Amino acid sequence: MTSIKVSIITILLTIIYLLLSVSVSNLAFNYQSNGSLIKENGTILGSKLIGQEFSNNSYFHNRPSSNNYQNNISGSSNLPYYSEELQSLTKERYEDFTSENRTKLLDLNLISESASGLDPHITYKSALSQIERISSTGLTTKDEIINLIEKTSRPQICGLFGNKIVNVLELNLKLRDLYATKSRTR
Repeated sequence: MTSIKVSIITILLTIIYLLLSVSVSNLAFNYQSNGSLIKENGTILGSKLIGQEFSNNSYFHNRPSSNNYQNNISGSSNLPYYSEELQSLTKERYEDFTSENRTKLLDLNLISESASGLDPHITYKSALSQIERISSTGLTTKDEIINLIEKTSRPQICGLFGNKIVNVLELNLKLRDLYATKSRTR
């Protein structure tokens, strides 16, 4: 009989804990607990937490993803560093990057996958290495692109740890807005 009582109490406490934690997170951190979605006119454009692919040369590109940014699959290829497949893939990505961006300034983050395959950020250096390609479209100048990168970049943690980073979706939305403003003034 006591095992039934313990089971019932365990189930009740679990339900209470679950309801309480979900309620508190929704009340105190509504934006974050609902996926940090970026919306415009009621339409969801993406999430600040999950990367997405951008292939248009007028915009910044994200890191490679072995799962093509499908948010229901998380993880990288898990190929070991000595894998011929990984070496071939990395070489191919490097060649594609240098020919597409017409630069040798390269941050390895742009040719290697993140651990999750869904990283929404690139490093500051990765953003700078794409300026030549974006400005060559003629839609904006290098100085305007650098200004946008500066405005959207986030500093290192405590000024010491990690790299300065940029959220690609936020940066591309600012770039899109800049393009729209410039086209209206022409």
